Amino acid sequence: MEVKDTSCTSLGYGKPPWIFKGSALYQLHLVKAENARAFIPKECRLVEAFGYTLGGFFLASYDDSPAGIFDEVSCCVL
Repeated sequence: MEVKDTSCTSLGYGKPPWIFKGSALYQLHLVKAENARAFIPKECRLVEAFGYTLGGFFLASYDDSPAGIFDEVSCCVL
C-alpha cells in the first residue's frame, strides 16, 4: 500500500505503517444489550444475539513505538 500524503510526518512519527511492539490482553464479556445502548450513540447499531452483545477491555504495554514507550487501556462494545 502506498501512502501519498501524510501530515503525520510533521508530528515526528514518520510515515505509516507504524509498528508497535509490546504485549496486550483483550478480555471479552457478555453485556446485556439494553445496558450497552446507554453508552453508545442512538444512531449506532449493536451486534446482538439473544439480548446480549460483546464488550470488553484492551490493555496494552508498548515497549517500542513511534510515540515511544507507553501503556494503553480501551473499553469497547460491539
